[in-house]
Amino acid sequence: MAILVVAEHDNKTVRKATLNAIAAAQKIGGDIDLLVAGHQAGGAAQAAAQVPGVRKVLHADAAHLADFLAENVAALVV
Repeated sequence: MAILVVAEHDNKTVRKATLNAIAAAQKIGGDIDLLVAGHQAGGAAQAAAQVPGVRKVLHADAAHLADFLAENVAALVV
């Protein structure tokens, strides 16, 4: 089973809450993919790629994702 974790970040780094979610996902088992959604969040995506246990980092960069509104991220996930 694949698990998708949506990253909380500051455009440069991944926040501790995301690392905790990844640790919980590892206990479930399966492949873990991490979605970094934002605007000019390349630094966060690069940092996410270094997190142990993450199979793949999905990076979505668009102006409408800058404020990390649930409606915009939900549409992206769907």
